[in-house]
Amino acid sequence: MVVLRIVQWLFFLLAFVFLGLGIWLWLAGEDITKAAGALWYALDVSSLNLAQVIVQRHLHLPALWDDAIVPYLLQRPAWESILWLFIGLMVLGGLVSLIARRPRRRHSFRNE
Repeated sequence: MVVLRIVQWLFFLLAFVFLGLGIWLWLAGEDITKAAGALWYALDVSSLNLAQVIVQRHLHLPALWDDAIVPYLLQRPAWESILWLFIGLMVLGGLVSLIARRPRRRHSFRNE
């Protein structure tokens, strides 16, 4: 139960970190209508390469990077990618919170 609650709050925290990142990029004057991958490349090439290496080599999921992350996150406008990450992480946190919920005890009144 406690582990699920921690995971739930980590999802929520990560969602708000992405939302804060989007707001920070916008306020910093970055062009958030550019593709997320191009913006990430312009800001920090090494972290983009590191993310690719982690997903493809260490997690052994090259199809995830090529078929999901690149077309659905990195090629979309940055504001849209950040919004989808925020929504997805909030939904995951909500689902974990439903799983972690303690079952309600049924009180029965017995006439004895």
